[in-house]
Amino acid sequence: MPGYLILPEEACDWSGDQPGKVRLHPTRLNLFDLIRAFEQDPFPYTARTPGVCLITLDDLLVQTKQLEDPNETRDWPFLQDIRRRLRAVANDVSNMGTIHVPIRLPLNLGAAGQLYLHYTGRRIPLWRIFGCHPTISSVDRHETYQYTATLS
Repeated sequence: MPGYLILPEEACDWSGDQPGKVRLHPTRLNLFDLIRAFEQDPFPYTARTPGVCLITLDDLLVQTKQLEDPNETRDWPFLQDIRRRLRAVANDVSNMGTIHVPIRLPLNLGAAGQLYLHYTGRRIPLWRIFGCHPTISSVDRHETYQYTATLS
């Protein structure tokens, strides 16, 4: 299923020689480069593209202070803009391979199907980018979260 596979770094095979782990795609982009590439006309990837790897997303979200307290109710314009831009290219993304999103921070799926990252006693609402209710799988005893390309 094409889309975004969020997985802990411990489940990643960075070198290509760790059986049982996810071998990450060789094309590795940070969030801004990924969006810039996806918004090109024509779309730079095809159905033969094995996929790309979105790296350092958790670092970027920490650096831009996308941290919330559990009772936070504010709007998240940065995260909403990222989600809007990724949804705009959903049809094109659905025609390519899965996008791997390795994460270093602890992942937690809340009761409402909302995925969070934990950082210094606060949380980062990753679900505001990718949506709710991912398909949960396991790789090397680590939970992974699959979102469709539409981010619905």
